[in-house]
Amino acid sequence: MEKMFGMDRYDRNARLHPALLTLLPAFLFVFVWFPEVWTRCGAIAAFVVASGVLYALTRLVRRLGHGVERKLGERVGRLHTARLLSLADGRLSASMKARCRAYIETKSGVQLPSKEQEKSDPRSADDERLVAVKWLLDYTRPKAAATLLLDENISYGFARNLLGLKPFGLAISGLVCAGSVWFLAGTPSGSTMFILGSVLFGASLLAFVLWLLLVTEISVERASQLYAERILSLCLENPDADR
Repeated sequence: MEKMFGMDRYDRNARLHPALLTLLPAFLFVFVWFPEVWTRCGAIAAFVVASGVLYALTRLVRRLGHGVERKLGERVGRLHTARLLSLADGRLSASMKARCRAYIETKSGVQLPSKEQEKSDPRSADDERLVAVKWLLDYTRPKAAATLLLDENISYGFARNLLGLKPFGLAISGLVCAGSVWFLAGTPSGSTMFILGSVLFGASLLAFVLWLLLVTEISVERASQLYAERILSLCLENPDADR
């Protein structure tokens, strides 16, 4: 996978982009109210890239995203996909689940638990399904881009990491709104600065509302469901073919 600044496509789209989106109101605040600082941003950006700050930022976002995944448990991620393979879970059709389980057992040698085993020892059953999902992810990784699996993985990672950044997004957009009101109070009405500041205030207020209403646990769960369905659908595509 092509790398840029030490980051691959997943890092850039699922980790770096949410971070930059979170910081965008702050960048615009500097652009509008401190133009003299903005003129030096080219040199600052070059330093940031050269010093590895962007890479460090993606690692921080990764930690926040994993925190979200731990909090949501089997509602998202690998645990969610593993749960879909349970015979007690009805979110997949019986025929699709049977074909997926048969494919995994044939290819990996992992024996998925029966309904009786799920009832008698649910913890071990969860562990066995998780092993099967980990195998499936490794098995499908070489053809992820060709099957659009990578796109769904990026979409899920983006949604998950954005939720991890939500407190920062709300705080930054809220502070930019408040700061814009403060500066607008001392700016002549009708001036270019006043117009730009008003636009910034409106955009930051909209960003605050979007963070509040759209970046939710439900949005992450939906992205996880699409990703899980895409992974499992690979079991139905040329099931007898090798990688």
